[in-house]
Amino acid sequence: MIVCSCNVFSDHQVRSVVIKEARRPRMSEVYACLGCCAQCGCCARAIKRIMDERPGSVHASASMH
Repeated sequence: MIVCSCNVFSDHQVRSVVIKEARRPRMSEVYACLGCCAQCGCCARAIKRIMDERPGSVHASASMH
């Protein structure tokens, strides 16, 4: 699914960045790894949700209980 229509990247691309990082990346680091930067910001909520799914994330752990 396309997450960002300005930069045209998908949820799969965001997940691959989030998973490969040793720690939870900052939003700006996700954009940088994908070779772009934030434009309109409409995708920020979706990117944060994907980042929160990362194993070991506070939000991911809370949703498992």
